[in-house]
Amino acid sequence: MRLSGLAKSFYDVAFNSTVPPDVARSDLVPFTVHGFAPRDITDKVRMPVDEKEKLVSASSSNYGSGGMHLKTYTAGEDNSRLKEMAKQFGLENQRLPRNQVRARVNTPLSTLTGFYYERLLDPGFADVRMRAIFSARAHSEQSFDDEGKMLMGRLPTWKEDDAGETLEAADPHAHGLGGDMTSAVLGIIKGMVGPAILYLPHGFANAGYVASIPILIIATILFLSSSACLLDSWKHESLKEKRSSNTSRIILSYPELAYRGLGYYGETAVKIGIALMQSGVCLTYIIFVSLNLQTCTNVIWGTDLPASYFTIIMLLFQIPLSWIRDIRKLTLTNLIANVLILYGLIACLSFAFEEAASSKVGRPPLEEIAYKFHNLDAFNSGWFLFIGTSVLLFEGSITLLVPLQEAVYREEDRERFPVVYQRVILGIIAFYTFFGLTCWMAFGDDVRTVMTTSLPSGTLATTVQLAYSFAVIFTFPLQNFPSLEIACRSIASCLESTCGEGSSSGSQRNVIATLLVCLLGVIAAMTMESLDKLVSLMGSLIGCPLAFLLPPMIHNNIDPSLSKSRRVTNNIVSFLGLCAMVLASVTTILTW
Repeated sequence: MRLSGLAKSFYDVAFNSTVPPDVARSDLVPFTVHGFAPRDITDKVRMPVDEKEKLVSASSSNYGSGGMHLKTYTAGEDNSRLKEMAKQFGLENQRLPRNQVRARVNTPLSTLTGFYYERLLDPGFADVRMRAIFSARAHSEQSFDDEGKMLMGRLPTWKEDDAGETLEAADPHAHGLGGDMTSAVLGIIKGMVGPAILYLPHGFANAGYVASIPILIIATILFLSSSACLLDSWKHESLKEKRSSNTSRIILSYPELAYRGLGYYGETAVKIGIALMQSGVCLTYIIFVSLNLQTCTNVIWGTDLPASYFTIIMLLFQIPLSWIRDIRKLTLTNLIANVLILYGLIACLSFAFEEAASSKVGRPPLEEIAYKFHNLDAFNSGWFLFIGTSVLLFEGSITLLVPLQEAVYREEDRERFPVVYQRVILGIIAFYTFFGLTCWMAFGDDVRTVMTTSLPSGTLATTVQLAYSFAVIFTFPLQNFPSLEIACRSIASCLESTCGEGSSSGSQRNVIATLLVCLLGVIAAMTMESLDKLVSLMGSLIGCPLAFLLPPMIHNNIDPSLSKSRRVTNNIVSFLGLCAMVLASVTTILTW
């Protein structure tokens, strides 16, 4: 049949790439057929001349003169002609396939492992920590480099989304579990709970419970008021961006809010404060590890090595880690540090309860605990040092507050976040108070600044000291990152403006980071025996402006619709923060 001959020609060309042997090559005419359903396809077909003419006549009778489009061309023009025809029929603008979204299988195992991955191993918290120091200012492109644009310009979720999407347009299943309230609560805890809790027993002993407990309560009230100012400022600026015609979404941070509320100098003050505070925390980390390892070596090998030896060892370990720019690579080590800190806290409380319940005169455990608590000093002369110590407890929380609010992407969770944040902070402070009083009661007025060095000698105590030491070593790069980024960017900018363009930014940053870490080691060796005064000075001189003084001022300037009573409250908080800074700083310096 004629149709079978045509079908056979199609089959041979498509599958066998051969021509029927009874058809001479000179009798074949190349042509192109268009218009076949279900979609536009361009096929090159060879067939005998007589069948071509019959097919053309049949097509004209059924579809008219335009029913079948045939073009003949010479050899060598096939590729260019096919490309032109493909453009004509729009084959280059095919619809791209949708991005596939993996469905979550809710089996008990996958739910459990997914929970731990999303909340603990997911690097979203590192994103939050990095965003805490950037300010995505539209007024100065020079200060807003490519790295800042990538970090601050993407969507405020814990998981990175496709560029160009909005939160409303994005597929909710693509977000996973990251960015919900549970992740935010864990972020608050990880940002606040650290080795600073071990300084509290010594602080309580120096101040007495009549002075220390009210100071801690007042500091908590001032901090919650300041944090509410920052969150209200964030809400005001976020609503303003939503109403604007600009479709680009800029993620807000503490320095960015400071610029919008206090201008360039306010932003600079916040960045310098963050850099100094984080450097100070890392300075206490070096002293902490050195004293702990000195105690461990004394117990294990009976040798009393100078603490400066362990300072050098820690610097040799930390210098290469300071070269890491993407701290999301340290997510696993940060998880290990969190586990070690949890183990250390539980072990310290166990030691404290055991020590508090043990009696030398045969009293029952509860009676012995009540007796020791009743004999605690109500007031001591070193109460002024506790002002800075109590402020230092909030050092990690105030800088991460706005990025954590940004990281919560569900609208209902964003509305609940301020209340949840206050409750979590109150719970942490209640635990801090319980921990400090219990350890003070157990180990007495002679408890050391680094509480782990006051534990009774033994294998378990040594494991606690080693666990806390390794936890601090793993946490050091994360804590030091904000100060290194701010310092390296500032120093590099000064060098480029004065000396011209220098070496590559990566090697230049590594040199600056190495020098800064070594500088911290030198200061640590000089202040090794005055850790309590160093902690107090850092909290009062640097922590008070960041946590108490600047946030109310930012709020007053950003939101012009504030009520008079709210403005007065903000001014009172700022004034009390200023008084605490001057009083604690001056008295600490005079008694050094």
